[in-house]
Formats: sequence, structure tokens, C-alpha cells
Amino acid sequence: MAAQKARDLMTDSPAVCTPDTTAQDAARLMQDNDCGSLPVVESRDSMKLLGIVTDRDLALRILGRGQGPSTPVREAMTRNIAAVKVDDDLHEVERLMSGQQVRRIPVVDGQGRVVGIIAQADLARELGPQASKDLGRVIEKISEPR
Repeated sequence: MAAQKARDLMTDSPAVCTPDTTAQDAARLMQDNDCGSLPVVESRDSMKLLGIVTDRDLALRILGRGQGPSTPVREAMTRNIAAVKVDDDLHEVERLMSGQQVRRIPVVDGQGRVVGIIAQADLARELGPQASKDLGRVIEKISEPR
């Protein structure tokens, strides 16, 4: 059996935003898409990955600093984030998520365009009950205090 690839577990065509998207619009996108993070792309045409913004980023880096809902996402986003390529195997996905201590990781094509996203839950579904020890190790590494 062929090794599982990122494309096999990713959620296709995730919701995205641009650096100019307001915090309020980003929060609404998260609500509408039932997600806690959005890849930040250069434009919806290029889909080139620039970073990621999470619900926690919006709360702490915008609201927590007294900024309003019209503040652009660029004020809260994390830049230079790790991403996996569509053909990366499951081991590489686990390694990056553990090493970067992230619960979600964007999936990009060969040109750096966002094509999907992988969450901890996707790993759990893919690995199944027989791999609960491996998943526990990955989650433990992701959750370690820095």
C-alpha cells in the first residue's frame, strides 16, 4: 500500500483571507466555516501563502491591544509559517506539526499556492485507533510549552 500523502488527509479549498481582510470579516469567515484559523494569502487570485491568522491571534493581538474590528489581519497574522506540500507523506506532516507546535498546517502546491489544510483531527482520523500512541506523541509535542 502506498504511503498516505498530505492530499489524502487535507481539507480541500479551505477558507482564506488576505492581509487587508478586517479582523471582523476574518472572525465571520471562521464562524461561517467552523474553523479556528485561516491561511492568509497574497490575493484570492494568486492564493500564494503569506501566513496564518487564528481566532486566538484576533483575540490577543487585536482585541487585547484595544484595536477595533476594522483592524486588518496583517496586524495579527503569523508570517513565515511552515506548510506541507500536497505530495508530502504522513510522516512529514507529523514532523512539521510537532516541530512547529501547530494544530493546523496549510497544504500548498509546487507554486506555494494554498490548496488545503490539515488539522490534528485529520491526523487522528487517518491514523485511527491502532496508532493512538503515535498520535498521542504528536499531540503532546504540539502542546508542549515553549
